[in-house]
Amino acid sequence: MRLPIFDLHNDLLSFLSEQENRSFLSPLSRCSYLQMKQGGVETQVLAIFTNKSPNSIGLAQKQSEKLQWLYEHPSYFSPISQKAQPTAISTIAAFEGASGFADEDEPLTMSLQRLAHYQSKIGPLFYIGITWNEENRFGGGADTSIGLKPDGIHLLEWLDNRKIAIDLSHASDALAYDILTKIDQNNWQIPLIASHCNFRKVHFATRNLPDELVHEIIHRKGLLGLNFFAPFVHKEDPNGLIQHIEYALTLNAKEALCFGADFFCDSDASNLQAKYPGQSFYHAPYDTAECYPILLERLALKLELPILQSIAYENARTFLHTQILGMTTSGT
Repeated sequence: MRLPIFDLHNDLLSFLSEQENRSFLSPLSRCSYLQMKQGGVETQVLAIFTNKSPNSIGLAQKQSEKLQWLYEHPSYFSPISQKAQPTAISTIAAFEGASGFADEDEPLTMSLQRLAHYQSKIGPLFYIGITWNEENRFGGGADTSIGLKPDGIHLLEWLDNRKIAIDLSHASDALAYDILTKIDQNNWQIPLIASHCNFRKVHFATRNLPDELVHEIIHRKGLLGLNFFAPFVHKEDPNGLIQHIEYALTLNAKEALCFGADFFCDSDASNLQAKYPGQSFYHAPYDTAECYPILLERLALKLELPILQSIAYENARTFLHTQILGMTTSGT
């Protein structure tokens, strides 16, 4: 079954940055241009991934340059702000980890200036995840119990009415709840998503969402991007993906659920190989961006077409145009 796909997260930019001779046509990425086209992907959020490290700024810069390089091939990739050629995939960038624009020790004003500079160079940003799985100057990641730090509060204040969502995917529970509290206390206008997460009640992983956070994202008209990374789906059963979708729908996530498959190259993730020894990163047949028609075909046995359309593209597209591209800015 083929439907247009709007996916919230892959690591193509990180793949291209790891080695200079890599191609956006390489199937090793699991999310090459050809794999995405075969899967029906029409709109893709490209993550600029960094964890906290001494070279995070440089890694993010390299990935932003790769994004600009992709745009030099307009029959393959197009920025979301421009009318795409018929064969092109529309793309928009996002930061998976604020360490990509913020060194741990520099003044925060310098970090925010760098972030604004990225916007001027590569166009609008769909979302920012404050950290990866570890702790940084802004707050604690999924492998910690640390909440929001003072610099994290200042970052949220800067984001108020800036047309960039906050991504809770890699947040600790404490960080996620602190973010919600600060947004509410200050009436900040910041869209909220979990771009590539699943559901803790279906499969326990600290990177999966507890029901309370799922309800908060739904209540705030955010997005829940389904993650295809096997350790977050099910230890053995590839159709655990379907279980996550069915469970989300019992939580009234019909207008929030979408795809955030999180495809990346296995050989680039030695840290995850150590963290999940002996586990496959993806279950076949949901192991490359070609898989969406297969998943939709199986979902069609259980769900009606309007729900499939919402998950495949309508929810993410509506969010993009109403909460990101369509919001008004503060002018500061």
